[in-house]
Amino acid sequence: MAHKTLFPDVAAAAGVVVVMGLLGGCRTAPHPAADLVVAGGRIWTGVAEAPLAESVAVVGDRIVAVGRASEVDAWRGPNTRVVEAGGRLVVPGFNDAHLHFVSGGLQLESVDLRDASGPDEFARRIVERAKTLPAGEWVTGGDWDETRWDPPVFPDAALVDKALAEAGDPDRPVYVTRYDGHLALVNGVVLRLAGVDEKSPVPAGGEILCDAHGNPTGILKDAAMTPVDLVVPPLSHERRLRAVRKALEHAASLGVTSVQDMNPSYDDVAVYAGLLERGELTTRIYAAPPIGKWKDQTLLGLRHSFGGPWLRLGALKGYADGSLGARTAYFFEPFTDDPSSRGLLSDEMQPVAAMRDRVMSADSAGLQVCIHAIGDQGISIVLDLYDEVIRARGPADRRFRIEHCQHMAARDFDRFAALGVIASVQPYHAIDDGRWASGRLGPERTSRTYAFRAFLDKGVRIAIGTDWNVAPLDPMQTVYAAVTRATIDDRNPGGWVPEQKITVPEVVSGYTLGSAYAEFQEKEKGTIAKGRLADMVVLEADIFTIAPETIRDVKVETTIAGGQVVWPR
Repeated sequence: MAHKTLFPDVAAAAGVVVVMGLLGGCRTAPHPAADLVVAGGRIWTGVAEAPLAESVAVVGDRIVAVGRASEVDAWRGPNTRVVEAGGRLVVPGFNDAHLHFVSGGLQLESVDLRDASGPDEFARRIVERAKTLPAGEWVTGGDWDETRWDPPVFPDAALVDKALAEAGDPDRPVYVTRYDGHLALVNGVVLRLAGVDEKSPVPAGGEILCDAHGNPTGILKDAAMTPVDLVVPPLSHERRLRAVRKALEHAASLGVTSVQDMNPSYDDVAVYAGLLERGELTTRIYAAPPIGKWKDQTLLGLRHSFGGPWLRLGALKGYADGSLGARTAYFFEPFTDDPSSRGLLSDEMQPVAAMRDRVMSADSAGLQVCIHAIGDQGISIVLDLYDEVIRARGPADRRFRIEHCQHMAARDFDRFAALGVIASVQPYHAIDDGRWASGRLGPERTSRTYAFRAFLDKGVRIAIGTDWNVAPLDPMQTVYAAVTRATIDDRNPGGWVPEQKITVPEVVSGYTLGSAYAEFQEKEKGTIAKGRLADMVVLEADIFTIAPETIRDVKVETTIAGGQVVWPR
């Protein structure tokens, strides 16, 4: 439901007076002129004691005053840049707590298969993309979703090989992933390059789909993709740089001023560092390389959230299982529609003791641990590991995270809260998976899926993100998803598992201050308050008062990062 009382007439609100005292609007001593003033807005500060204001003043990259327009106007000088909000809503910059930044940038110029209508369209788009590439260059990208097809069957290598042969391009390598990233299709050329055939052993934490004759179909799940990853030509520095620049521009256009990049390579981090050195970063990045690399950061003496305002390290990303869509999320009970399977533990969790050693070692070094877990047993195992570390090493400000935590066992909500584990969630997945997930889970498990309301009611801290490029980067799509839970097929207008809806203020708080807390930065960003980094977004409509179903159409008017306008619509 819309919260129409959140913003009374700001000029008349007594709360604005409170803002002046708490957020630093009142000044009696002389001060320098502001570099930037955001004026005449309906400013949602994110500060519980003083949620509303009219104007903001910025000196350098920091907020110096927040409050009533008549007071903040005193900060204006002849060279002050003024952003006239015109009564529009201003919120803290969105902080995407979980995404894949380089993959997202690559997606913006790779083959897009997400809305392909069926296998024929799937193959046609691959052929058309191949025509734009030099001979021999791989077709990558994809994000395909067979659940949109009728019937919902996986594509195979034969389909793609036939289409490429008919186009006169039979030697073109193709490696396209399903939208969840836990399943891929490769064509015959790539199967041969990777040495995957009917004699290949089934890898721990993965699966090679085969036809009735035992021959690989080209569908590879999770760890089975590793042989292909080893033969894919590495990205050049220039290609990686181009992808990051596209990602930065896209993020700015959507009001995303901070991101937490999961599983970046060191080459990715090198690109970020180069852009930082040249003053070209417009989005703040907290990078979490693979947990298998924990020794690298330890040897350098890095600890959680090490670095500066624009680029930080000190986190590690691990995997407990796969995804529900790929049937590799790990559950206590079999899938309702496939009693032969209850998913897969990742190769990193085989044995679980190996992951325990990594987590214990990383924690001893002061590094933050973030582990992907989607199925209820996968989540429960990660909570067990975190509990063991806490018992062994005693209390500390660890901020352990579980990424996704989509399908919960009933007993584990209380454990999440008691252990202080952060739930890093991506609401858009709920309205996407909600088209088909109930048939895979059954009613009892479905009631605890994407359980945002249950997390908050139990006192669990949430950090909100998108998982881009798996889902859209646009925060408005995410807010819409969490508030309405209306699936993208329009079959659940009242919401899929509607009892798990949360409110607009709860979503925005989780997307700003919640995400900042998840990266140890709640004293630096996540609110519009004196002393905080000047990251703000002007939206064209007030998402707190408009009809919830219209939120997804709201656009960004202006994005400000570090006191600089990085996106003027």
